[in-house]
Amino acid sequence: MTLADKRVFVTGASGFLGGALSRRLAAEGAQVRALTRNPDHATYIQNIPNIELVQGSITDADRMHSLMSGCDYVFHAAVNYGSWDEQHQVNVGGTRIVAQAAAETGAIRLVAVSSIAVYGYARIGLLSESSPLSPTPHEPYGITKAKSEAAVREIGQRRGLSYSIIRPGMIYGPRSGQWTENLFRLARRRPLIWVGDGSGSTFPIHVDDVVDLMMTTATHTNAHNETFNCVSSSPVTWREFMGAYAALVDNNTWVGIPVSLITMLTTLIGDFAPAGTQVKALPTAARSLTRHATIDMRKAQDLLDWSPQYNLESGIATCVPYLREKGLL
Repeated sequence: MTLADKRVFVTGASGFLGGALSRRLAAEGAQVRALTRNPDHATYIQNIPNIELVQGSITDADRMHSLMSGCDYVFHAAVNYGSWDEQHQVNVGGTRIVAQAAAETGAIRLVAVSSIAVYGYARIGLLSESSPLSPTPHEPYGITKAKSEAAVREIGQRRGLSYSIIRPGMIYGPRSGQWTENLFRLARRRPLIWVGDGSGSTFPIHVDDVVDLMMTTATHTNAHNETFNCVSSSPVTWREFMGAYAALVDNNTWVGIPVSLITMLTTLIGDFAPAGTQVKALPTAARSLTRHATIDMRKAQDLLDWSPQYNLESGIATCVPYLREKGLL
């Protein structure tokens, strides 16, 4: 089923993922109502045919109800990475408000963006959508994302709202600050300094693939009330991910800091950090750089006949024009 001529509501539209989604939806003929807290931050989607910029916060229940009125589908990509209180207010409370408004205004389906962070940063082995959630203690992002999923499911069941939840990995691509711009800045340094030999597992996914899965789950009958992982189909190590960026500047140096040293330092820092602070999660975050795990992607393939289209080489290639535009390459 196509979304052409459908009216859709996108939260977080001025962000990296929300902006890419809004432009793709508009290009395919959807009428996009794109939510932003600050229109000055939404230049990427300004003056685009089929995109109507609207201002508001997902924590404002009345505003969300008003803006979603008449929309066929709701895509919830808004997120907060700030303090504990801010993340709880937006990621949990805001998600609950969005889901409630979607149910009250008769949306056909809500597509909500979660994260593989709900599995925790130190888990090893095979992780599927049915694996128990165990977000890293003291780390608000994974904890609030797990709670946001629970809010969507609870409202979906109580109000009869059809939903799909996707759990992306590290979303990279043009305009990605964290997983493209910042990683490239690290990768171009000579030597490239990392933890250990880089053989630990990492889970990149190109932004266009995330957008594609979101649009697929919006209309696919098999996506009703289901959750889907969204990472690369093939295993990727940190050395491969960083190395793909480093190759853009012919940097083949690598200096691995001993894992034992990093473990000792981060444990010491965590032990002396004030209770309740995110610094307490630092030892687990450091260990995650050397863990070996697999995020199972078979569910999307089996139920939706969907797989990511970008491998690491083709995905990194799309970042080159952006990195040049930023003056980094």
